[in-house]
Amino acid sequence: MAQPTQYFKRSSAGLSLVELMVVMAIGTVLSLLAVPVFNSAMTTMRLNAVASNVTAAIGKTRYRAIMNSQPYTLTLSTPANTYVVTNLQSKVTDNAVPLPSTLVAINGGGNATYTFTFCPNGTAYGAGGTCPSANVTPVLSLTYKSRQTDISVSSVGNVTTNAIH
Repeated sequence: MAQPTQYFKRSSAGLSLVELMVVMAIGTVLSLLAVPVFNSAMTTMRLNAVASNVTAAIGKTRYRAIMNSQPYTLTLSTPANTYVVTNLQSKVTDNAVPLPSTLVAINGGGNATYTFTFCPNGTAYGAGGTCPSANVTPVLSLTYKSRQTDISVSSVGNVTTNAIH
C-alpha cells in the first residue's frame, strides 16, 4: 500500500522574516519611483484639460456665429476660470461655464477678462464687439506648476496650442 504524499513540508510553510523584509523594501523603492511620474502625469492632464476646454469653447462659439449668422463674444474671466458666451445681436448671455481646474493660471492668474469676438463669416477679433474690428485676439498662456501651454486664435478663427515645458 502506497504512502499518501505530503505536499506541504513543515520547513517550507511560509516566508521567512528576511524574505518578507526584502519584498517590502523592493515595494517601497518601486512606490517611491512611481510617485514623481504620477505627479508629472497629473500636472500634464490638468493643464491639458483646461487647454482642451478653452479651445473647444472658442471653436464652438465661432461655429455658433457662423451657424446663426450673428456675432458672438466669448469672455474668459480669471482667476475664477469661467467663460461666458454672448450673442451680440440679441444681447443674450449664456450662463457662466467653469473650466475644469481653478489651479491653472491664465496669463498669470491676475484679475482680468479676455474677450474674443466672432463674426458671422468666421473671422475672430479681440474685445470691442464689432465686426470687422481692428482689435487682435488675445493670446492666452496657461500655466500650472512648471508647465505652460499657449493658446492663440488667428484672424480667421483657427485655434492653435503650443505646449512649452
